[in-house]
Amino acid sequence: MKKKMRLFISWCGLFFFCFILMPGFGCCDNIEERFGGEKLLYYEVFFNGIPTGKIEWQYLGKGNVNGHNAEIIMINSDTNILKLLNLESKEKVFIDSQTYLPLKVERDVVFFGKKELIEEVYNQDTGLITITKNDSSKKETFLHQKKPIHNILSLLYFFPKDIALVKDKPLYFNLPTQKITIKMLYENNVAFGKDKKDIYFLSGRGDRRFNLWLDKKERIPLKMEFIVPLGKITIVRKS
Repeated sequence: MKKKMRLFISWCGLFFFCFILMPGFGCCDNIEERFGGEKLLYYEVFFNGIPTGKIEWQYLGKGNVNGHNAEIIMINSDTNILKLLNLESKEKVFIDSQTYLPLKVERDVVFFGKKELIEEVYNQDTGLITITKNDSSKKETFLHQKKPIHNILSLLYFFPKDIALVKDKPLYFNLPTQKITIKMLYENNVAFGKDKKDIYFLSGRGDRRFNLWLDKKERIPLKMEFIVPLGKITIVRKS
């Protein structure tokens, strides 16, 4: 049951710990510019239409990971979905400043009252992912994946700008433990707050199905939808 719950979490993006056979994030602008001058990107979380939590993204500046210059962003998550999921987390994601692929993720998680510190290090040269858990004892796990390797958090919230989205053309992404297929199904103009936004509607498949309403200009999600056994988790950006 605990293992299934962790898989459930990794797909929800908020809690959400944790895509391609072509280069990753485009370098046409940096992550700070994707925030559009805002200090925070704020999202509300709903389970079957009922408010259940929030997500906040914050840009922390620049750093270095094993000799690679990195952009650092942090996600704060707080959600409570019935008795299925009670989670608070703070996660730092370190993204390569040149390739915009993940280099490291640091997680500070309280899962049903139990605190865990988890670190993921991505070696994009060799395809090795090292996962270190610090609880009662220090444990290391090593995974291998085809290059390039993506992280679900940085991918969905800061979708690559240099990838052409063509209707019904599948895109393939490598995550540490699985592969995902994403298709752009249509383009539209939708209401967002008091404004209208041009969007791409994307549909994805892996261990879970999900839908993504993506701002065409900034490639930041306005809405995400994750299909789970008991219903639907919806994440909506607050205007």
